[in-house]
Amino acid sequence: MAAEEGIYGRIAGAVLNRSKLLWVVVALVSVVAAVIGLPPKVDSDLLKLLPQQDPVVEALNRIQYEDGGIDLLSLSFVGDDQEKMGEVLDELTATFEGWDDVEYVMHGMPEQLEQQVGLLQFEADEISKLNARLEGALLLGPAARNGIVAQRILDMGPLTERIAEAQNSNLFGGRDGLDKIYIRPSVSSVDPAYTVPFMDRVYATLDEAGLEEQGIEMVWAGGPYRHGAEDVKGIGRDLAWTSLVSLGLVLTIIGVTFRSFKAVLIVFPPLIVANLLSLAFVRLTMGSLNTYTSFANAILLGLGIDFAIHLVGRYRELHSEGLGVEEAIRRAWSMVGPPSMTAALTSAAGFLALAAAQFKGFSQLGVVLAAGLLLSLGCMLVMLPPLIRRLDAAPVPLGGAMAAPVGGSSSSYRYSPLGLGAMLLLTVVVGFASAPKLQFEYDISNLRPAGNAYDELDEVQRELVEQSYAPVVVTYDNMQDLAEDQDRMAALVEKGELSHIAGVASIRNMLPDDQAVRNEQLRKLVELVESPNLRYLPPSVAQQLLPLRGLDIRELTRDDLPPIVKMLIGANIADRYRLVVIPQGNLWDVREATELADQLAAALPGREIAGQQLGIARMFHLVLDDLPVISGLALMMVVGLAWWDLRKLHWAAGAILTLLTGMTWAIASLPAVGLKLTMVNLTGFPILLGIGVDVVIHLLHRLKEEGPGGVRRALRTTGVAASISTLTTIGSFFAITLAANRGVASLGTLVVVGLTVVFLISAGLLPLLWSAGWKLSGQAPADQDRDEAAEG
Repeated sequence: MAAEEGIYGRIAGAVLNRSKLLWVVVALVSVVAAVIGLPPKVDSDLLKLLPQQDPVVEALNRIQYEDGGIDLLSLSFVGDDQEKMGEVLDELTATFEGWDDVEYVMHGMPEQLEQQVGLLQFEADEISKLNARLEGALLLGPAARNGIVAQRILDMGPLTERIAEAQNSNLFGGRDGLDKIYIRPSVSSVDPAYTVPFMDRVYATLDEAGLEEQGIEMVWAGGPYRHGAEDVKGIGRDLAWTSLVSLGLVLTIIGVTFRSFKAVLIVFPPLIVANLLSLAFVRLTMGSLNTYTSFANAILLGLGIDFAIHLVGRYRELHSEGLGVEEAIRRAWSMVGPPSMTAALTSAAGFLALAAAQFKGFSQLGVVLAAGLLLSLGCMLVMLPPLIRRLDAAPVPLGGAMAAPVGGSSSSYRYSPLGLGAMLLLTVVVGFASAPKLQFEYDISNLRPAGNAYDELDEVQRELVEQSYAPVVVTYDNMQDLAEDQDRMAALVEKGELSHIAGVASIRNMLPDDQAVRNEQLRKLVELVESPNLRYLPPSVAQQLLPLRGLDIRELTRDDLPPIVKMLIGANIADRYRLVVIPQGNLWDVREATELADQLAAALPGREIAGQQLGIARMFHLVLDDLPVISGLALMMVVGLAWWDLRKLHWAAGAILTLLTGMTWAIASLPAVGLKLTMVNLTGFPILLGIGVDVVIHLLHRLKEEGPGGVRRALRTTGVAASISTLTTIGSFFAITLAANRGVASLGTLVVVGLTVVFLISAGLLPLLWSAGWKLSGQAPADQDRDEAAEG
């Protein structure tokens, strides 16, 4: 106990001597941090987390910010009485149109316009052929009723049926019995401050309309406004819920293992101050939390408490050996301060490795955790001493810890080398055997709250989901290039060579290049339908043509199209030309989104293609590209800091070997608990590296301090503290498993399972490794006793 007082002991002495000034400073800093960081701001826009110089992201940004975006809210309804539903939806449309923040609303196209647009989808020669055959049939007059003649006229049926379908195409409605309202707000869907209150108003308006009482059901709300609002609300709920549960679990564990309620009062203030500082740091450096950083504070509650456990645990151990309160505090800080700082730095290094990721969801999470962890250590070092002096002057050892020193040891560690070799060999076997069993969750909708995954929707909802996808947009400077690409793409779609593309559209679909020729044929068709001899045609044919009577066929221009239609087909900007690609399939599945991206790249080489689904595919590939980089960098930084701290290469090598062995078993355990890897929980691996090394560092320092024969003492003191700190960390990540967002919950599960395994392996392997080293180097207590006896 005569060890020289170190810098951390002097820090403890300084704050003990100036405790009043300390609390004034802490109070001021806490208030400022709370003002800056509370309430936490949340931004769910994943586009901002992608590299902004990436071509896919640049194209999306250009569409989103320069060209006004392509985002809509689509509301889909079903009802028994179609006429009544139409009236109710017309009233809702008028209500939405009255909102100042809505540019335009559409509930179906004007009937006359929709009829003509539908008919313009026929080629001129198709209409010309129908006109010729219809004209001949009408000239027959009553003779058309002759059975043989009527049969020949019925051959026109398929074409007249298509004409009827075109007139009632419901281009922007849906399938039979389904009706839609499209809403185009004036504010971008990526603005979370807008999307949440906007969607709240939409739902409130629908509730006030009393749809259910009128036999109408809204079966789906689709588009980025709906999903953006839900994501922001979900993140906010998860942030509050997981943080509260994490705090409750951590403080409960502290109260039980410290065997004192006062222990909770000791660790609570620095823990809260550290988290306030972390939130202020986020607001000042990043502006807001995102899907990936929203759970950082719940993690920091568990990680930050680790330092308090080791510091207070050693203080109680020293106090039980007869040191006074202040002397025990200073001595504990001198002994535990260096490994705590090393553990904090190695953990922070593991987290900061995430900062090298191209995907900002990873990089920002790494920075937040690294900064928060160092802030936690700082708060513990300066705030715990005066709190201990006031609240823990008569402590007892930690639950399970040993208060008295162990006597001499006569251990021979005879079987340690054999046990070490067997353990490492088994680890290699388990690692190779488990690797093929790891599975990846490709469908990101399965990461959303329960009930929102594609596989959890019924057939109608899936169809509506696909209809609500934002279209993929290709922008052109001239109509000629657009026409060439559109015709080629349409041919490929018709041949079935583009499995994830339902069709392509542009202004040419609404206003064909040869509109004048088609209109001429349509006018002739309308004239023929006006003939009184139409009544002599077979009823099935005549009835399909009757709606054409009175139809005013005129030259349509862009100005005739509703604003939403122009936006959807890229006709809202006079000097731009857009090809709109309509995607299909479950594009929440990154495999299908990637196939869509590949099909588009092959069909449209060199074109600037913008689409949210392409952004999803790009994000997936970035995550996979980032994982080996950040994992390798995390390992390198942990190795470097461990070597710097321990000074000897073989000690550092032993620490890293222990950590990697634990990581191997942790990864092998994931298939056993049915956990799939996701774009969210992949961050758990560098986190595990950073957290897992804490246990190794603290145990290593204690084993080094105790030397041969002190394994049991190290395990029953620092080992107990390490187990409690691991338990609190597991508790904080267990809180994350309760998040509604299943991606976030999967991260919690991965770390809970992984850290449990890493700790168990480290607590067993590290003493085994050092025992084997002492045995092979002749430093085992029994060997030293034998050498001393021989010398005597």
